[in-house]
Amino acid sequence: MSEKQLTLPVIGMTCANCVAAVERNAKKVDGVTDAAVNFASEKVTVTYDPAVSGTAAVTHDVIDRIRRAGYDVPTAEIELPLLGMTCTNCANTIERTLNKVDGVVEATVNYANERATVRYAPGATTRADLVAAVRKAGYDVVEAAADADDMVDAEAAAREAEIDHQKKRLLVGIIFTLPLFIISMGRDLNLIGSWAHALWVDWLFLALATPVQFYVGWDYYTGAFKSLRNGSANMDVLVALGSSVAYFYSVAVLLAKSAGSMALGHHLYFETSAVIITLIVAGKLLEARAKGRTSEAIKKLIGLQPKTARVLRGSVEIDIPVAEVVVGDLLRVRPGEKIPVDGRVTDGRSSVDESMITGESLPVDKKTGDAVIGATINRQGLLTVEAGNVGKDTVLSQIIRMVEQAQGSKAPIQRVVDRVAAWFVPAVIIIALLTFAVWYIAGAGFVPALLRLIAVLVIACPCAMGLATPTSIMVGVGKGAEYGILFKNSAALEEAQRLGAVVLDKTGTITRGQPAVTDVITN
Repeated sequence: MSEKQLTLPVIGMTCANCVAAVERNAKKVDGVTDAAVNFASEKVTVTYDPAVSGTAAVTHDVIDRIRRAGYDVPTAEIELPLLGMTCTNCANTIERTLNKVDGVVEATVNYANERATVRYAPGATTRADLVAAVRKAGYDVVEAAADADDMVDAEAAAREAEIDHQKKRLLVGIIFTLPLFIISMGRDLNLIGSWAHALWVDWLFLALATPVQFYVGWDYYTGAFKSLRNGSANMDVLVALGSSVAYFYSVAVLLAKSAGSMALGHHLYFETSAVIITLIVAGKLLEARAKGRTSEAIKKLIGLQPKTARVLRGSVEIDIPVAEVVVGDLLRVRPGEKIPVDGRVTDGRSSVDESMITGESLPVDKKTGDAVIGATINRQGLLTVEAGNVGKDTVLSQIIRMVEQAQGSKAPIQRVVDRVAAWFVPAVIIIALLTFAVWYIAGAGFVPALLRLIAVLVIACPCAMGLATPTSIMVGVGKGAEYGILFKNSAALEEAQRLGAVVLDKTGTITRGQPAVTDVITN
């Protein structure tokens, strides 16, 4: 039996080390032969041998491994009202069938109330896939009154929750960090009164810095622990280490000062740890928003697809979800409607607006025997179309898939970044320790040497290299798709900087294709 692939969304990855951890843990599942993470779209594609382990088992075990590694795979649950069951064997058959669908974590069928409860990974499968599997097994599903698009998108909800979480952390960080920073800087620059040098102000600094350190920055502690537990060191390790050294050193100085000793010096660095954490949380929020916006281009492409199709059943026309159209169905398309799927005209004459695919503004005449493309608009006559390519095989679906693959493909520069990022965190820690050792041995003293160690860790905290490269590729490809420019892969996007000329084959590519009033001249 040939190998199969399974794609799952992953939440919580922050850098190239996270990517490596997810891939490494996914490969440990029985039957999995390969795992590749698309950091830009936050998905992992797993290749497995179904002869070794079933789809549901692989899905469940991969999700379990990823969650134990410290990341998350959002799942959703759906109930399918069933028709056609006559005994418990029917229920068992449907249950086995659903458990073989890619992306299904667990499926159970209750024969008594004739319902199937399915827990699945959004993005890996859809309600239409589950319904199709049930019908292929010889049973049927009662169609829900609500459109499938109205169902809760667990993946999108998880990303929105992540943005809300970052917003809340940033707000708390600003509330406590801003007064801490202003008073601390004002005291250092002698811009405020002598009261700022009182011991109680130092304790106030501790009170302001502590919520930032252990509430706003708690995610970095948990992330660092999980990363080290997985045998790697991600950017959370640097953030937790750099801010903690500044914070706990300041606590030690404050306690010494309170006891009347200046052995550790007198300067506190509470504002340093608080500002570090708050700024990085701000960066995380911007990153989460950027990822959400870049996916809008794909959502717009998906939005071009019609939701329903009018199918001929004998002499009767019925409306069904476009996902249920099968090859060979005869579809009736009236003037002004979108053609549901790719196919061929069997009856009628009309002109079709294909500008969304070809860029050509002039409608194309269609007659019996001509091919038509799904999501294009029938302008004039009534057409009867025989469905050819449906579902993932339509031209529009292939374009959507190409954009998704381009967003996740690795440009040459990103491959270099991945190699460097794998060694980045350990190298920074080693350099920080060497910096401390050199300054201490040179006679600068413990405190100056420690401050320089903190400086190295703090400066290295934002993973500009590991985050900016894949995110910029994702944004670039998504922005291009928004304006109708499709990149086959990230390498093409990188090479675009060398273009000296662009050749366009149709005027409709750069013109509106319809007249518009530009000036009004009155006598």
